[in-house]
Amino acid sequence: MKYKYIYGRLGKEILRIRKAKNISQDDLAVVCNMDRSYLAEIEEGKANPSLKVLCKIGDGLNIQISQLFINI
Repeated sequence: MKYKYIYGRLGKEILRIRKAKNISQDDLAVVCNMDRSYLAEIEEGKANPSLKVLCKIGDGLNIQISQLFINI
């Protein structure tokens, strides 16, 4: 169950960065070539994104993937 906590924190960090950069969920999903509903599940901590997906999100947010884990 520890993983759910990590997924939740990761999702909140993605959401925080996305909003700070004023990028809509729809726009980020398009840039990352993923379904918006899947991105929503990641941000809600309900999904277990692969490293490949996290790299796409990092690229879409124009950040290094390590920044997603700084506050976890």
